[in-house]
Order: sequence, then C-alpha cells, then structure tokens
Amino acid sequence: MLSNSFFGLKLKKLIAQLAIFFLVITIFFLLIQIKNDKKHEKIGNTEIIYEKNEFNDELVKKRVEESAPLLKINVKSGDTLEKILKKNGFQNQEIVEIIKETKKIFDPKNLIVGKEISIKYENKNKKNINSIFIPLKFNKNFYLKKVDKIFIAEITSKKTQIRLVKKEGFITDSLYLSGLRKGIDKKTINEMIAIFSFSVDFQRDIWRNDSFEILYEEEFIKYNKSKKNLGKILYANLNLQTIGSINLFRFVSNNGKIEYFDKNGKSAKKLLMKTPVDGARLSSGFGMRKHPILGFNVKHRGIDFAAPKGTPVYAAGDGIVEMKGRNGAYGNYIRIRHANNFKTAYAHLSKFSKTLSGRVKQGKIIGYVGTTGRSTGPHLHYEIIKNNKRINPQKLKLPSGRKLKGQALQEFIEQKNLIYRKLDNLGVY
Repeated sequence: MLSNSFFGLKLKKLIAQLAIFFLVITIFFLLIQIKNDKKHEKIGNTEIIYEKNEFNDELVKKRVEESAPLLKINVKSGDTLEKILKKNGFQNQEIVEIIKETKKIFDPKNLIVGKEISIKYENKNKKNINSIFIPLKFNKNFYLKKVDKIFIAEITSKKTQIRLVKKEGFITDSLYLSGLRKGIDKKTINEMIAIFSFSVDFQRDIWRNDSFEILYEEEFIKYNKSKKNLGKILYANLNLQTIGSINLFRFVSNNGKIEYFDKNGKSAKKLLMKTPVDGARLSSGFGMRKHPILGFNVKHRGIDFAAPKGTPVYAAGDGIVEMKGRNGAYGNYIRIRHANNFKTAYAHLSKFSKTLSGRVKQGKIIGYVGTTGRSTGPHLHYEIIKNNKRINPQKLKLPSGRKLKGQALQEFIEQKNLIYRKLDNLGVY
C-alpha cells in the first residue's frame, strides 16, 4: 500500500534519480581514467630529450644534425666533388679525408651534370661537414656521413623491375607531340626520333594521319612506378603516306655495338641526319631571298625551320663542339665539326642543353628552338658546311648505311624474329 501511496511514489522517484546520478558519475570517472591512460601511453612513445636533470645525448645529436645548415648545388660541366667543396669554403683537411673515403666506392670526378648535390654542415668557428648526398642513377645514390669524427661512405640502391611497353597511334601534328599525347615519355620519344632521323625528313615526309608503333623496355623502382627510366627501344615503325612503312629493329653485335637496322639488315645510320628538329615547318630555303628584316636581297646560306620556342634541336652527327655562345645576328649559336670535313651550325637558339660540351653523339639534344639574334620569330637556322663552304642541306646526298652479311646477318634475323614474337604476344599498354 505504501508503494502506491503519495510518499511511496516520491521515494521510488528519488531512488531512480540517485541511481542515474551515481551511474553518470561512474561513467565520467571511467572516461577520465581512459584518457589519462592514453596520455601516458602517448608520452611513453615520445622521444624524451630532457629527463631527471639529464640530456639524452643521442637525441640531442640527432636534432643538431637535422637542423644543420643545408647547401644545395647544381653540378655544372667540369665540376668535381673536390672543386665544389673548395669553392664553398670547406677545410682542406676534411676535403682530403672525404675524397679518400669517396674513392673507395665512387669516382668523385664522375658527377652527373644537372644533378643536385646536398651538403649538411656545422658552422661554428669553421665549416665542418656532417653529410653529403649525391644522386647517381635514378635508383642509386651516394651518401657520406661523419660518424664519431670519421667519414663513412656508401652507395644505396633500390630494387627495380623491367616491363615491356607497346604504344601506337596516329600523327596529328608532329611525331614528338603525338608520342607525348600517347603517354610516351620525352626521353623515349627523343630516342625514337633519333632512330628515324637518318631515313625521314620530319618536315616533308610526315603527313597528318601517318601512324607509328614502338616497343620498348621501361625500368621502374619496385612498388613506385612513378620513378621510371628508359630501357631499350627494341622496335619502332613509321607508316608514312610519302615513303611507305619503315621498320627498324635493335641489334647488338658480338662486340657490344648497338645499332638499328631495317628488316633486311641495312643500317639506318648515316653520317648526318636529314633534319635536326622534329615537327618543324620549312619556312625559308637555301639561296637568294629578300631578307625579312634588312629588306633587301641577300643569299640565305642555310635553311630555316619554324617551330615553337623550346622545341628540341638534335646534333646532326657525331662530332666535336667547335663553338657555343652568342654570335652576332645568329644569336645563340652552335657549330659542330664532323668526319669527312663536314660541319653543321645551329642558330637563334633559346638556350643550350646543360650537358653540351666537347664531344657530342648524333641525335642527342644540343639546344632548343628560339628567336635570339636577328630573327622575326621562333625558328632554327640550320647550315651544313663542307670543306668550309656552305651547301644546300636539302640537296645533300649521303651514302647508305652498312649492310649486315654472313653470321652477323643470321644473328640479326634471330633477334628480329624474337622481337616479332614479343610484338605478337603483347597488347597495347
């Protein structure tokens, strides 16, 4: 009866409220305890530099190294590690020790032009080197570090994988741009252009809707396909409306020499390339013409290829750089000396290749189209000089490349057939 009375109901309500209150208090203290446990766990995983009135020497040393001044230097032609260190004011005694240690695993003279070297150092009373980082190949790096006042050097490398890649497509403007749109990287498409440059005039022989096909190897760092390196181009084909189909195959001879041959074993290589720039329009021929700036008739001693600023310009043949720099009305100018008393000249360049110096290989990039000097727009002025006399590049006739015979021809046929099998078994990537 009491439970149903007025006072009984009030008592039941009070008991329920007290139970809820104690439940809330209990949950609150449990949450605080869990939070404190996590806090202690987090503190347990942190690096404690200062505890119990003492410093953690290893962590202090690590922090000093991380905050050390960093010097970044782009390697230029002629640079060696010793020259760079001396130029930046490091101590001779340290330089001697560093070069001695470096030579055990790497020649400090073989720096790659254009790569960036990183040097960490202390700068108290004197500049003391902590570490040096030098990038080598795309998957290899040189690293030198001071450990207990002694320099230790090592070369680190990452595992790579190789895959076969097949690309094909139509040419809508130039082979260079059409290849890039199909996902072929710049280095690969430049190699492809160099392979065909002896057989094809890229200004006159290539028309819209011509097609191309290429089979090549691509090396990349394992688990990171964004870092790639060009492998071998095994096969390349151009199907042109002007001169038909040109198939070129990679062949390695017994002496290790690499060349490209057509399906009959005839070498694609000649002394000079037909055109040293891809995707250009012939804007002015060889001979007398009205000068676009001077306004009167003068003899044009080369041919002009109109092309967008920055288009790569290639060395027409193997040779030695005879001149590189500003040259009056020519603007930025390069002249290369080749075999058989030939020379080639390239004018109005926007800039030179960073690696251009001394001896150059045929088909390598030497500069980029520009409009420096006396010029009305971006173009390449190209000259061929024979026995110190300028001749018409369009009328130049060069002997055909060599033809494989005997055992070498049989070996080539075997390698060609292997490439055909790879083409047949590989879809377009």
